[in-house]
Amino acid sequence: MIKSQNSKRLFYIDLLNCIAIFGVLIQHTAQIAHVGPTNDTITVVGKVIQTLFLPAVGIFFMNSGAMLLDYRERQSTVHFAKRRFLRVVVPLLIWSIFYYIYGYYYYTFPGIFHHSLFGLRDFVTAFVDNKINSLFWFFFIIIQLYIATPVFSLLSKKHKEFLLYIATVAFISSDVFSYLDGILHLHIEQSLLTQPLLASSWIQYFIFGYLFKEKYFSKSVENGIIIFGLVTLGLNIANDVIGGHHLFLQNISDFPYALAIYLLLKRLADRNNNARVAKMVAKLASTSLGIYILHPMLIALFDWLLFKQTSEHWTGYLTVLENPIHIFVFPIIIYLILVPLIYWFKKLPLTKYILP
Repeated sequence: MIKSQNSKRLFYIDLLNCIAIFGVLIQHTAQIAHVGPTNDTITVVGKVIQTLFLPAVGIFFMNSGAMLLDYRERQSTVHFAKRRFLRVVVPLLIWSIFYYIYGYYYYTFPGIFHHSLFGLRDFVTAFVDNKINSLFWFFFIIIQLYIATPVFSLLSKKHKEFLLYIATVAFISSDVFSYLDGILHLHIEQSLLTQPLLASSWIQYFIFGYLFKEKYFSKSVENGIIIFGLVTLGLNIANDVIGGHHLFLQNISDFPYALAIYLLLKRLADRNNNARVAKMVAKLASTSLGIYILHPMLIALFDWLLFKQTSEHWTGYLTVLENPIHIFVFPIIIYLILVPLIYWFKKLPLTKYILP
Protein backbone atom coordinates (compact mmCIF):
# COMPACT_ATOMS: atom_id res chain seq x y z
CA MET A 1 0.00 0.00 0.00
CA ILE A 2 1.63 3.21 -1.16
CA LYS A 3 1.90 6.07 1.29
CA SER A 4 1.76 9.63 0.03
CA GLN A 5 4.03 12.53 0.96
CA ASN A 6 4.98 11.13 4.35
CA SER A 7 4.44 8.09 6.53
CA LYS A 8 1.23 9.49 7.98
CA ARG A 9 -0.58 9.71 4.63
CA LEU A 10 -2.13 6.94 2.61
CA PHE A 11 -2.54 7.50 -1.10
CA TYR A 12 -5.97 5.89 -1.33
CA ILE A 13 -7.25 8.11 1.49
CA ASP A 14 -6.11 11.22 -0.36
CA LEU A 15 -7.55 9.99 -3.65
CA LEU A 16 -10.91 9.23 -2.05
CA ASN A 17 -10.94 12.66 -0.38
CA CYS A 18 -10.46 14.34 -3.77
CA ILE A 19 -13.19 12.29 -5.42
CA ALA A 20 -15.55 12.78 -2.48
CA ILE A 21 -15.27 16.56 -2.41
CA PHE A 22 -15.92 16.74 -6.15
CA GLY A 23 -18.92 14.50 -5.53
CA VAL A 24 -20.16 17.00 -2.94
CA LEU A 25 -19.81 19.84 -5.46
CA ILE A 26 -21.79 18.10 -8.16
CA GLN A 27 -24.45 17.01 -5.67
CA HIS A 28 -24.95 20.61 -4.65
CA THR A 29 -25.16 21.89 -8.22
CA ALA A 30 -27.61 19.12 -9.17
CA GLN A 31 -30.25 20.19 -6.65
CA ILE A 32 -32.84 20.21 -9.42
CA ALA A 33 -33.26 16.56 -8.42
CA HIS A 34 -35.05 17.69 -5.26
CA VAL A 35 -37.03 20.70 -6.48
CA GLY A 36 -37.73 20.15 -10.19
CA PRO A 37 -40.91 18.77 -11.79
CA THR A 38 -40.89 15.03 -11.15
CA ASN A 39 -41.19 13.82 -14.75
CA ASP A 40 -38.90 16.37 -16.41
CA THR A 41 -35.82 14.84 -18.01
CA ILE A 42 -33.45 17.21 -16.26
CA THR A 43 -34.97 16.29 -12.91
CA VAL A 44 -34.46 12.59 -13.61
CA VAL A 45 -30.87 13.30 -14.69
CA GLY A 46 -30.38 15.20 -11.45
CA LYS A 47 -31.72 12.28 -9.44
CA VAL A 48 -29.33 9.86 -11.15
CA ILE A 49 -26.44 12.24 -10.42
CA GLN A 50 -27.47 12.41 -6.78
CA THR A 51 -27.60 8.62 -6.59
CA LEU A 52 -24.16 8.23 -8.18
CA PHE A 53 -22.49 10.75 -5.88
CA LEU A 54 -24.53 10.21 -2.72
CA PRO A 55 -21.71 8.29 -0.95
CA ALA A 56 -19.46 11.39 -1.06
CA VAL A 57 -19.86 12.47 2.56
CA GLY A 58 -19.96 8.85 3.69
CA ILE A 59 -16.51 8.44 2.14
CA PHE A 60 -15.24 11.30 4.31
CA PHE A 61 -16.58 9.50 7.41
CA MET A 62 -14.98 6.24 6.28
CA ASN A 63 -11.65 7.95 5.75
CA SER A 64 -11.88 9.52 9.21
CA GLY A 65 -12.53 6.14 10.78
CA ALA A 66 -9.64 4.60 8.84
CA MET A 67 -7.21 7.21 10.14
CA LEU A 68 -8.50 7.77 13.67
CA LEU A 69 -9.80 4.56 15.24
CA ASP A 70 -6.23 3.48 16.00
CA TYR A 71 -5.13 6.91 17.23
CA ARG A 72 -3.89 5.44 20.52
CA GLU A 73 -0.88 4.03 18.67
CA ARG A 74 0.29 7.57 17.91
CA GLN A 75 -1.03 9.94 20.57
CA SER A 76 -2.83 10.28 23.86
CA THR A 77 -6.57 10.83 24.10
CA VAL A 78 -5.96 14.35 25.39
CA HIS A 79 -3.83 15.15 22.34
CA PHE A 80 -6.41 13.54 20.07
CA ALA A 81 -9.21 15.65 21.58
CA LYS A 82 -7.17 18.85 21.31
CA ARG A 83 -6.34 18.27 17.64
CA ARG A 84 -9.92 17.41 16.74
CA PHE A 85 -11.17 20.49 18.59
CA LEU A 86 -8.82 22.78 16.67
CA ARG A 87 -9.49 21.09 13.33
CA VAL A 88 -13.28 20.88 13.52
CA VAL A 89 -14.90 22.78 16.39
CA VAL A 90 -12.96 26.03 15.91
CA PRO A 91 -13.64 26.25 12.13
CA LEU A 92 -17.29 25.35 12.75
CA LEU A 93 -17.69 28.28 15.13
CA ILE A 94 -15.74 30.72 12.94
CA TRP A 95 -17.60 29.87 9.74
CA SER A 96 -20.96 29.72 11.47
CA ILE A 97 -20.43 33.31 12.58
CA PHE A 98 -19.36 34.24 9.05
CA TYR A 99 -22.33 32.55 7.36
CA TYR A 100 -24.74 33.98 9.93
CA ILE A 101 -23.65 37.46 8.88
CA TYR A 102 -23.52 36.46 5.21
CA GLY A 103 -27.03 34.97 5.37
CA TYR A 104 -28.44 38.19 6.75
CA TYR A 105 -27.51 40.04 3.55
CA TYR A 106 -27.53 37.40 0.81
CA TYR A 107 -29.55 34.48 -0.54
CA THR A 108 -27.64 31.29 -1.34
CA PHE A 109 -28.84 27.83 -2.28
CA PRO A 110 -28.17 25.19 -1.14
CA GLY A 111 -27.08 25.49 2.44
CA ILE A 112 -27.24 29.08 3.64
CA PHE A 113 -30.31 30.19 5.55
CA HIS A 114 -31.44 33.76 4.92
CA HIS A 115 -32.77 35.37 8.10
CA SER A 116 -34.25 38.75 8.95
CA LEU A 117 -33.33 38.76 12.66
CA PHE A 118 -29.81 39.51 13.77
CA GLY A 119 -28.41 39.10 17.26
CA LEU A 120 -26.66 36.81 19.73
CA ARG A 121 -29.81 35.00 20.85
CA ASP A 122 -30.91 34.38 17.28
CA PHE A 123 -27.39 33.18 16.37
CA VAL A 124 -27.28 30.67 19.23
CA THR A 125 -30.74 29.33 18.37
CA ALA A 126 -29.85 29.01 14.69
CA PHE A 127 -26.48 27.42 15.51
CA VAL A 128 -27.83 24.64 17.71
CA ASP A 129 -30.60 23.92 15.18
CA ASN A 130 -28.12 23.93 12.25
CA LYS A 131 -30.08 26.73 10.57
CA ILE A 132 -27.13 28.89 9.59
CA ASN A 133 -25.57 26.67 6.96
CA SER A 134 -27.42 23.37 6.67
CA LEU A 135 -24.40 21.81 4.94
CA PHE A 136 -22.60 22.02 8.28
CA TRP A 137 -24.55 18.96 9.45
CA PHE A 138 -21.33 17.19 8.50
CA PHE A 139 -19.47 18.94 11.33
CA PHE A 140 -22.07 18.04 13.93
CA ILE A 141 -21.97 14.37 12.92
CA ILE A 142 -18.17 14.17 12.82
CA ILE A 143 -17.99 15.76 16.28
CA GLN A 144 -20.30 13.01 17.55
CA LEU A 145 -18.06 10.42 15.97
CA TYR A 146 -14.97 12.00 17.54
CA ILE A 147 -16.64 11.86 20.95
CA ALA A 148 -17.32 8.15 20.42
CA THR A 149 -13.84 7.40 19.05
CA PRO A 150 -12.01 6.92 22.39
CA VAL A 151 -14.50 4.17 23.25
CA PHE A 152 -14.39 2.41 19.89
CA SER A 153 -10.63 2.78 19.63
CA LEU A 154 -10.24 0.37 22.57
CA LEU A 155 -11.62 -2.34 20.28
CA SER A 156 -9.53 -1.45 17.24
CA LYS A 157 -6.72 -3.95 17.62
CA LYS A 158 -7.86 -6.99 19.55
CA HIS A 159 -11.62 -6.89 19.16
CA LYS A 160 -12.40 -5.90 15.58
CA GLU A 161 -15.27 -8.38 15.59
CA PHE A 162 -17.05 -6.16 18.12
CA LEU A 163 -16.57 -3.17 15.84
CA LEU A 164 -18.10 -5.15 12.99
CA TYR A 165 -20.99 -6.09 15.26
CA ILE A 166 -21.63 -2.43 16.13
CA ALA A 167 -21.50 -1.38 12.47
CA THR A 168 -23.82 -4.23 11.45
CA VAL A 169 -26.36 -3.30 14.11
CA ALA A 170 -26.17 0.31 12.96
CA PHE A 171 -26.83 -0.73 9.35
CA ILE A 172 -29.77 -2.92 10.32
CA SER A 173 -31.35 -0.39 12.67
CA SER A 174 -31.02 2.59 10.39
CA ASP A 175 -31.11 1.21 6.85
CA VAL A 176 -32.67 -2.26 6.84
CA PHE A 177 -35.48 -1.28 9.23
CA SER A 178 -36.03 1.90 7.24
CA TYR A 179 -36.47 -0.12 4.04
CA LEU A 180 -38.84 -2.59 5.69
CA ASP A 181 -40.75 0.27 7.24
CA GLY A 182 -41.23 1.80 3.81
CA ILE A 183 -42.53 -1.30 2.06
CA LEU A 184 -44.48 -2.79 4.98
CA HIS A 185 -45.70 0.47 6.58
CA LEU A 186 -44.46 -0.54 10.04
CA HIS A 187 -44.12 3.08 11.25
CA ILE A 188 -40.90 2.36 13.13
CA GLU A 189 -39.62 5.20 15.33
CA GLN A 190 -36.11 5.55 13.92
CA SER A 191 -34.73 7.84 16.61
CA LEU A 192 -35.31 5.19 19.27
CA LEU A 193 -33.26 2.71 17.26
CA THR A 194 -30.22 4.85 16.49
CA GLN A 195 -29.66 6.68 19.78
CA PRO A 196 -28.00 3.77 21.62
CA LEU A 197 -25.24 3.72 18.99
CA LEU A 198 -23.84 7.05 20.27
CA ALA A 199 -23.41 8.60 16.86
CA SER A 200 -26.44 7.56 14.79
CA SER A 201 -26.13 5.45 11.67
CA TRP A 202 -22.97 7.18 10.44
CA ILE A 203 -20.93 5.08 12.86
CA GLN A 204 -21.13 2.23 10.35
CA TYR A 205 -19.19 4.28 7.78
CA PHE A 206 -16.62 5.25 10.40
CA ILE A 207 -16.01 1.64 11.45
CA PHE A 208 -16.00 0.09 7.98
CA GLY A 209 -13.40 2.61 6.82
CA TYR A 210 -11.10 1.33 9.55
CA LEU A 211 -11.85 -2.35 8.88
CA PHE A 212 -11.06 -1.87 5.19
CA LYS A 213 -7.77 -0.18 6.00
CA GLU A 214 -6.83 -3.08 8.29
CA LYS A 215 -7.79 -5.63 5.59
CA TYR A 216 -10.15 -7.30 8.04
CA PHE A 217 -12.20 -8.97 5.31
CA SER A 218 -11.00 -11.62 2.89
CA LYS A 219 -10.82 -10.83 -0.80
CA SER A 220 -13.88 -12.97 -1.49
CA VAL A 221 -15.91 -11.14 1.18
CA GLU A 222 -14.82 -7.80 -0.26
CA ASN A 223 -15.87 -8.99 -3.72
CA GLY A 224 -19.28 -9.91 -2.32
CA ILE A 225 -19.61 -6.45 -0.76
CA ILE A 226 -18.72 -4.85 -4.11
CA ILE A 227 -21.25 -6.93 -6.05
CA PHE A 228 -24.03 -6.28 -3.54
CA GLY A 229 -23.24 -2.56 -3.50
CA LEU A 230 -23.31 -2.28 -7.28
CA VAL A 231 -26.62 -4.15 -7.39
CA THR A 232 -28.16 -1.65 -4.95
CA LEU A 233 -26.78 1.17 -7.10
CA GLY A 234 -28.51 -0.29 -10.13
CA LEU A 235 -31.79 -0.61 -8.22
CA ASN A 236 -31.58 2.99 -7.01
CA ILE A 237 -30.88 4.28 -10.53
CA ALA A 238 -33.82 2.22 -11.84
CA ASN A 239 -36.00 3.83 -9.17
CA ASP A 240 -34.84 7.30 -10.31
CA VAL A 241 -35.57 6.58 -13.95
CA ILE A 242 -39.05 5.11 -13.46
CA GLY A 243 -40.06 7.87 -11.07
CA GLY A 244 -40.32 5.86 -7.86
CA HIS A 245 -43.46 4.02 -8.94
CA HIS A 246 -42.47 0.68 -7.39
CA LEU A 247 -42.44 0.63 -3.61
CA PHE A 248 -39.88 -2.17 -3.33
CA LEU A 249 -37.28 0.03 -5.10
CA GLN A 250 -37.69 2.90 -2.66
CA ASN A 251 -35.65 3.54 0.50
CA ILE A 252 -32.81 1.26 -0.59
CA SER A 253 -29.77 2.29 1.43
CA ASP A 254 -26.80 3.87 -0.33
CA PHE A 255 -24.47 2.37 2.31
CA PRO A 256 -23.70 -0.87 0.39
CA TYR A 257 -22.91 1.20 -2.71
CA ALA A 258 -20.67 3.47 -0.62
CA LEU A 259 -18.74 0.41 0.58
CA ALA A 260 -18.45 -0.92 -2.97
CA ILE A 261 -17.15 2.29 -4.52
CA TYR A 262 -14.78 2.78 -1.58
CA LEU A 263 -13.27 -0.67 -2.06
CA LEU A 264 -13.00 -0.30 -5.83
CA LEU A 265 -11.23 3.06 -5.58
CA LYS A 266 -9.00 1.78 -2.78
CA ARG A 267 -7.91 -1.13 -4.94
CA LEU A 268 -7.26 1.20 -7.85
CA ALA A 269 -5.13 3.44 -5.65
CA ASP A 270 -3.23 0.55 -4.10
CA ARG A 271 -2.02 -0.43 -7.57
CA ASN A 272 -0.51 3.02 -8.12
CA ASN A 273 3.23 3.28 -7.55
CA ASN A 274 3.82 6.81 -8.82
CA ALA A 275 5.22 8.91 -5.97
CA ARG A 276 4.78 12.13 -7.95
CA VAL A 277 1.08 11.48 -8.46
CA ALA A 278 0.70 10.59 -4.78
CA LYS A 279 2.33 13.86 -3.76
CA MET A 280 0.07 15.90 -6.04
CA VAL A 281 -3.07 14.10 -4.86
CA ALA A 282 -2.04 14.71 -1.24
CA LYS A 283 -1.89 18.44 -1.93
CA LEU A 284 -5.30 18.37 -3.59
CA ALA A 285 -6.77 16.38 -0.70
CA SER A 286 -5.52 18.92 1.83
CA THR A 287 -7.95 21.47 0.39
CA SER A 288 -11.08 19.31 0.66
CA LEU A 289 -12.46 20.67 3.92
CA GLY A 290 -11.86 24.24 2.77
CA ILE A 291 -13.75 23.52 -0.45
CA TYR A 292 -16.63 22.09 1.57
CA ILE A 293 -16.80 25.27 3.64
CA LEU A 294 -16.47 27.84 0.84
CA HIS A 295 -18.21 26.37 -2.19
CA PRO A 296 -21.79 27.64 -1.50
CA MET A 297 -20.62 31.23 -1.94
CA LEU A 298 -19.03 30.45 -5.29
CA ILE A 299 -22.18 28.73 -6.53
CA ALA A 300 -24.15 31.86 -5.64
CA LEU A 301 -21.52 34.14 -7.18
CA PHE A 302 -21.46 32.30 -10.51
CA ASP A 303 -25.25 32.12 -10.60
CA TRP A 304 -25.36 35.90 -10.29
CA LEU A 305 -22.54 36.57 -12.76
CA LEU A 306 -23.83 34.22 -15.45
CA PHE A 307 -27.60 34.15 -14.93
CA LYS A 308 -28.30 37.31 -12.88
CA GLN A 309 -30.38 35.21 -10.50
CA THR A 310 -30.38 34.35 -6.80
CA SER A 311 -32.54 32.03 -4.74
CA GLU A 312 -34.38 35.08 -3.38
CA HIS A 313 -36.60 34.91 -6.49
CA TRP A 314 -37.30 31.19 -6.49
CA THR A 315 -39.32 30.85 -9.69
CA GLY A 316 -36.59 32.46 -11.76
CA TYR A 317 -33.91 30.54 -9.89
CA LEU A 318 -35.46 27.21 -10.88
CA THR A 319 -34.44 27.93 -14.47
CA VAL A 320 -30.86 28.31 -13.22
CA LEU A 321 -30.96 24.97 -11.42
CA GLU A 322 -32.16 23.34 -14.66
CA ASN A 323 -29.28 24.75 -16.69
CA PRO A 324 -26.62 22.16 -17.68
CA ILE A 325 -23.89 24.74 -17.09
CA HIS A 326 -24.97 25.09 -13.46
CA ILE A 327 -25.12 21.31 -13.05
CA PHE A 328 -22.05 20.09 -14.93
CA VAL A 329 -19.67 23.02 -15.45
CA PHE A 330 -19.86 24.84 -12.12
CA PRO A 331 -18.38 21.93 -10.10
CA ILE A 332 -15.29 21.87 -12.33
CA ILE A 333 -14.80 25.64 -12.27
CA ILE A 334 -15.33 25.86 -8.50
CA TYR A 335 -12.86 23.05 -7.86
CA LEU A 336 -10.21 24.58 -10.11
CA ILE A 337 -10.59 27.97 -8.43
CA LEU A 338 -10.76 26.85 -4.81
CA VAL A 339 -7.91 24.32 -4.81
CA PRO A 340 -5.07 26.80 -5.43
CA LEU A 341 -6.79 29.53 -3.41
CA ILE A 342 -7.18 27.35 -0.33
CA TYR A 343 -3.75 25.74 -0.73
CA TRP A 344 -2.16 29.20 -0.76
CA PHE A 345 -4.35 30.46 2.08
CA LYS A 346 -3.40 27.53 4.31
CA LYS A 347 0.24 28.58 4.13
CA LEU A 348 -0.51 31.85 5.93
CA PRO A 349 0.01 32.04 9.73
CA LEU A 350 -2.93 30.84 11.87
CA THR A 351 -5.11 30.03 8.86
CA LYS A 352 -4.86 26.31 9.60
CA TYR A 353 -7.42 26.98 12.34
CA ILE A 354 -9.75 28.69 9.85
CA LEU A 355 -9.43 26.41 6.82
CA PRO A 356 -7.88 23.21 8.25
